[in-house]
Amino acid sequence: MPEKNIDTQDLEAPPTEVSEADTTDDATTDDATDTDDTADNTGGNREAARFRVERNQARAALAEARTQIENLQRAAIEQLCAAAGVQPRALFTIAEIGDLVTEAGTVDHEAVAHAIDRARIELGIEIPRKGALAPRAGYQPANPAPTKTPWAEAFAPRNRRADR
Repeated sequence: MPEKNIDTQDLEAPPTEVSEADTTDDATTDDATDTDDTADNTGGNREAARFRVERNQARAALAEARTQIENLQRAAIEQLCAAAGVQPRALFTIAEIGDLVTEAGTVDHEAVAHAIDRARIELGIEIPRKGALAPRAGYQPANPAPTKTPWAEAFAPRNRRADR
């Protein structure tokens, strides 16, 4: 058998350089190489590049719309929490936003009320009391006031005075 010369330099992979486009976590990184026209500049490549750009713009607009919808849902849930007297962060430790909205994307009031009740039970949050606060209402002192005060004795009839 004839012996083949194998060059070891051909077997080694050439070093690759990492560009900034490859290191970013943007949604368009997987399509960054799609926009390069490495072949000839024909009409098909230009049209495909235009469609890729439009697709990337649509993805960005969709992500922005989803973020805006989630912010609106969060604001509506926070209003329900404020009306119930519970901090929104207490509610969000118990449930996620996805658990509190319907399939149509609207806030489910029953699910929010149930999550608020669960948060009160699990986190020990008291139900806010209505009415004026009277901290000493119903308090009876350990040493009751004397029944006969000097002021009361001064105006008592003479026959009932203690000095007589």
